[in-house]
Amino acid sequence: MNRDKDILSDSELFEKTTDIVEHATNAKIALTFKRGENYCTYNGVNPDSTKSYTINISTPPVKCIDKYTALLHELGHVLYQSPFTPIKKTLENSKNYPLYFAIFNVLEDQRIESHLSENYIAYRQRFKKTTTALGKKMNVPKNINDPLFILLAIRFNQEKIVVNSKNFIHYKKALEDVKNTDKFGALRVFISIKKYIEESLVSDSTCVVIENNISNESELKNKPTPIVRSKHESKMIESVLEIKGSPTTQLENNLRKEFGNDNSLLSDVQQIKKIMSDNSNSEDISIPKELLVKSYDESQIDELLKEGKTLGQKQFAEIREKMLAPDIVSYNLPSNVTKIERKGAKYPIDYTVSSNLNKLFKKLKMRNKPYVDYHGYEIDIEEYVNNIIRGINISKSFENRKKAHGSSIVISIDGSSSMEGTQIKIAQKLVATIYESLKGIPKIEVKGNIWSGNTNGDIGITEINSMKDVEKITIAERYYTTPTHMGLEYSGQMLKKMKGEKKLLILITDGIPNHFKNGTHLQSTHYNKVCKKSLQKVLGITPNVLCIVVSEFNSDTAVSIDDDLKNNPQMYSILSKYNDTLTKMINGQNNGFKEFTKIFGTKRIIHVNDMDQAFVKVVKQFRNFMQYNAMNFF
Repeated sequence: MNRDKDILSDSELFEKTTDIVEHATNAKIALTFKRGENYCTYNGVNPDSTKSYTINISTPPVKCIDKYTALLHELGHVLYQSPFTPIKKTLENSKNYPLYFAIFNVLEDQRIESHLSENYIAYRQRFKKTTTALGKKMNVPKNINDPLFILLAIRFNQEKIVVNSKNFIHYKKALEDVKNTDKFGALRVFISIKKYIEESLVSDSTCVVIENNISNESELKNKPTPIVRSKHESKMIESVLEIKGSPTTQLENNLRKEFGNDNSLLSDVQQIKKIMSDNSNSEDISIPKELLVKSYDESQIDELLKEGKTLGQKQFAEIREKMLAPDIVSYNLPSNVTKIERKGAKYPIDYTVSSNLNKLFKKLKMRNKPYVDYHGYEIDIEEYVNNIIRGINISKSFENRKKAHGSSIVISIDGSSSMEGTQIKIAQKLVATIYESLKGIPKIEVKGNIWSGNTNGDIGITEINSMKDVEKITIAERYYTTPTHMGLEYSGQMLKKMKGEKKLLILITDGIPNHFKNGTHLQSTHYNKVCKKSLQKVLGITPNVLCIVVSEFNSDTAVSIDDDLKNNPQMYSILSKYNDTLTKMINGQNNGFKEFTKIFGTKRIIHVNDMDQAFVKVVKQFRNFMQYNAMNFF
């Protein structure tokens, strides 16, 4: 089934897919789209104990590899814990390091793709299409007994080229053995084919792929056994070693001076150069001791492979459980959004209002709650999207109904710096009063959140889930901007999890929507579109969305100072020199109101001059919402 990009755009697909892996691995993954190669690099551990990764998706894409396939592959390295760094450290003192690591990488790519394909047949088809396309671009070298070429040809579905090569049957078995193994599975399989690789090189006793960490490094370096290689193999490896870290074009130019246009040689150098990219690294974990022995007999190798399969199945089951957990997409946050703790502060309660509301809420009756099933009266779009991302049965995307209680309300509060002082205290009083009114009423569910951002594009959100949490409705020093889009999206996801049939979102803000990305302020024209899209997501959950805009100005005040003061010559004389500045201030506030109108439309906005009015308006809307639903229950 082709994806409808109106429902799920490319950027949203990338973000949601990455979000799932972040959740399953307790990681933060930064996506970049730079020219060059696709790669995944480990950056260490964040202050919040999450692991940090950067994944680059080549833009424009690498030939034969579309961007989403590249993303899935690189995420696979994170998800199934590819041990690049410890393997590099183990092999780096070997003279055969470039070739050995390249072979390890081919096996590791096969391993992670086998796990990813196990979940979702569409991924298997996607990877097969990509590897086949890469295979068709392969150039056949003069020496087809090169172990790296044989492995690549088999992996890229070009077996017919190498079927008569030396040790073909062993390399083919290796690519089967590595499937669905644990994080050291590629190393286990490498051990099983080491002797065949050494045959092709006329074995170097100091280049044993698994060196004991206590080996004498100086002895290894000073007493090498000469390696017999073809001219093709020697130049391929020497060129990579000499040009390591330099641009590929320089490597090509140096080779062409000596070999002319030997495409098979250049192709192999390109392949190893890509595999040896310094950008690919991982967490520096310890390699099990049983995989650091210098030599193994056949029974030991069989046991290593068997253990790899067993541990791989266990790892796969654990990851699958995390990835298929309910609402994983909804509750996993983008990398720039963090749930934060805010300093507590005392709050007042309006007991008169809460008492009156309490009497009203007791009128509510049982309601029907929507839930996801294989059958129903309409498709749940959000669940359909989530199932596509998670690679599971999209048939379970219908919305059905069962009995549930009352209504659900989320109050979302702008926590930017302009709300500090009286504004935020009244917001506290509002939420506390509503919670007080719900005492003894099990059929109404009310939650809230407070959100704000900063110029780095970071967003801090705090959930308000009970009366106890009301003290957290305060201003956080590090977060001072107004990222309205995330206030909407986060509130929508909270509403979706809540039980009520009828849902209401009330968003309270006093600032113009504004957000930054990597230190750059997003232009209002663009950011309004972002906010509109966020609003549309919420409207897919509930049509009941209300925005309370707190401002001392309204749409009728956008006039010149001259017009306001023409009947007061004395005041006009004093302020005339500030006319332009004051006019801009007033009209600026009106422009802010107009920005909200562009996003929410006039029917969804209530304008108030201060937070006291906001309190009254919200309580009134709250009461009206409940009265309407009390009269229209099924």
